[in-house]
Amino acid sequence: MTSSIIPGVYTPIVTFYKADGFTIDYETQIAHAKYLKKSGITGLVVLGSTGENALLSGYERHTIISRIRQALPDFPIIGGIAKNNLSEAIAEISAVKKAGANIAMVLPSNYYGNDTSQEGLYDWYTEVADNSALPLIIYVYPGVCNGLCIQPRIVRRLCSHKNIIGCKCSHGDVQQYTQISLSPEVAANNFSFFSGQGQLLVPLLAINGKGVVDALSGAFPKTFVAIYNALKAGDFETAKKYQYVAAEAEVLAVRAGFLGIKRAIRDNLGFGETIVGRKPMNHPQSEEVWASEFQSCFDIIKKLEDTL
Repeated sequence: MTSSIIPGVYTPIVTFYKADGFTIDYETQIAHAKYLKKSGITGLVVLGSTGENALLSGYERHTIISRIRQALPDFPIIGGIAKNNLSEAIAEISAVKKAGANIAMVLPSNYYGNDTSQEGLYDWYTEVADNSALPLIIYVYPGVCNGLCIQPRIVRRLCSHKNIIGCKCSHGDVQQYTQISLSPEVAANNFSFFSGQGQLLVPLLAINGKGVVDALSGAFPKTFVAIYNALKAGDFETAKKYQYVAAEAEVLAVRAGFLGIKRAIRDNLGFGETIVGRKPMNHPQSEEVWASEFQSCFDIIKKLEDTL
């Protein structure tokens, strides 16, 4: 069993569909994954929020993982888990392990939103981890959890569990990042902190973060890998220059969501017969909105990507 998370840049991959907007395009899933690996991406998050976890069947989720695993036997795969029910979360972790995932990234039970107590979240994650077939990453993303945010004090308590090896925060609260990543509890345990915000990669590594899980890297992987590699090599001027570009471009990811990521992947890399999601996420941005709000974001990072 994986005992720790390899530091670096991970891509939460989109789910590709055939032109009908429903049938999963497994061939393109594999081709895109191979391109990301070739471009220096450390590993994949499969079936996170970017991958439309909630809109796929169990069979589809597990088949995507298994097809990618068969094609890339040595590439790290983190499987996304989004279940409110405790026993279903544990069962889903076993299923993604069987399909080929190395690690599970687990959203909290969030149906009741902020009526859920922080102590209840601690109890829920502890029981999941006690019974999990894979090591866990705690996934903190209020945007898809009815506003529910796992507080740093709870993460710090959970980090000592032998089966909980990291945390990903998909919000921009750098104070909370610091309260987790620089805490003595985290330093004393096998626990890695990641952000879902690639525009914060430079400051993240300064506070002992280990990397990012960034959706825009699905379209522009070389840019984010270059920022990370420049930081690790001590080339801070290059890292800062590239980070500025990434920050300008991340408006696309933040405001256009995974549908904008699909558009960027198609326009830059040519992957995907369609840029729609499953219903009800089947209406991407109009050409007018894309041109007025997002094309400039796309252009600035594409210009850098093409030089790398």
